[in-house]
Amino acid sequence: MDDVSLCLATNPADRQLLAVTGPAALRLEEVQYETGEGPGPEAAATGRPVLYPDVQAHPMPYPFFAPRLHEELEHATALCAFPINLGPRTLATADCLRYAPLRLDDPALDDTTQALEETAMVIADRCLPYFAVDTPLPWRPARIIDDHWGTTYRAAGVLAGLLSISVSEALARLRASAFTTGRPLPALAREVLKARRGRPCEED
Repeated sequence: MDDVSLCLATNPADRQLLAVTGPAALRLEEVQYETGEGPGPEAAATGRPVLYPDVQAHPMPYPFFAPRLHEELEHATALCAFPINLGPRTLATADCLRYAPLRLDDPALDDTTQALEETAMVIADRCLPYFAVDTPLPWRPARIIDDHWGTTYRAAGVLAGLLSISVSEALARLRASAFTTGRPLPALAREVLKARRGRPCEED
């Protein structure tokens, strides 16, 4: 694979970025987060690998994710998402991107499964405790996580309060705006937060 990302699967539609190998993997996760669909969310929901050996020749069944992916990462060819399971629960996913077709045979899938079992133990031991106590994340993508995911969650909360709607509905509105305008979701989220900071306090 050319690029890989790891995402904590708190639920199929709500994923927390753990690590990326490069800008393409980050954009893959942003598009999945913006559209709420893709191989990663599907792998999280089903607990099974989702393999697309050649998305250029065989379109993916995601009406929002697929066209956006082709716009943002036009050279992406093979996409694979693997669940990282801890017992019966899907703990995270590994989303893999390749710029050439790739068909994984059974031995390769077996090797991947073994590697992901070891990855699950590392995530459980080294990552989950930091999320549980809400302390600063000690690994390299901590700033990326906050810029791209934390900012969006905070903006959804602000928007929910302003419009008297649920946070999930506010997040859906932000995603819809990102999709229709073609702008990155974090940029829209930052605008919401900036606008909120600029408003005078109505009650003091």
